[in-house]
Amino acid sequence: MALFSERHGYIKPSDVFIREKITPGIQNAILTCYDILKETLNIVDCLYIYHNLDEYIWTNFLNMRKSEWTTYTDIISKYIKSERNEWFEKLDLIEVCIKYLYFKSEKDSQISISADIFVGELNHHFKRLNFAYRIVNKEIVEITSEEEIKEIETTLSTSKDNIKIHLNNALELYSKRPVADYRNSIKESISAVEAISRNITGENVLNFKKMEEKGVFVPTVLRKAFECLYGYTNDKTTGIRHALMDDTNAPQAEEALFMLVSCSAFINYLNKKIK
Repeated sequence: MALFSERHGYIKPSDVFIREKITPGIQNAILTCYDILKETLNIVDCLYIYHNLDEYIWTNFLNMRKSEWTTYTDIISKYIKSERNEWFEKLDLIEVCIKYLYFKSEKDSQISISADIFVGELNHHFKRLNFAYRIVNKEIVEITSEEEIKEIETTLSTSKDNIKIHLNNALELYSKRPVADYRNSIKESISAVEAISRNITGENVLNFKKMEEKGVFVPTVLRKAFECLYGYTNDKTTGIRHALMDDTNAPQAEEALFMLVSCSAFINYLNKKIK
């Protein structure tokens, strides 16, 4: 028989934060970025760089013989499309391409512009599709770890239903398409904390003093740290609890993910305290 979370359609964090795999959507987005790279290089009469890059991948990444190279085979696209290649090997290829482009751009600023656009497009689509990686300083880095995902999963599997509902809503809003709702995702994350507080104290807001009266003690420094996070969600300029005052302060994916992980970790901490 299906478990509660499966019966009620709860989202798995591992399905929202995509790591250690490349989905068809992410693969298509990567290929689109290479299409844009060719277009931008062609505009500035530097399309030869893409052909040179393809050959470079053939000889220096795949370690094939130069004499067997056939011009315009577009080995890059074929490699990314191939199901035989692992997800991390495809990211290796992207990283090698980026470093090659910037190396060549040292003698031609036009190539540098195309490289910047290429990296910008990749990061845009990685963020849009909740891919757990970004390109920073010409290298691909992980921004959502397995430990962070497990923190959320633990909360969903061990907490009471009212907490699960808020966290599930936070995940749905974070992964909403075509445009994610980070403000309300944060609101649902902090509402999950309020829910566990209500389970302990019977009050609708986070109340550490009441928790202590119920035998749940939180160290002073940790308490102050979370009170600051709680205060962040009540800041009028963020638009989380109030009408948005200034778009420049609107929460982005980074803040929403941070709050989702932090609130999950705090709930797990309180659950252990209760037990």
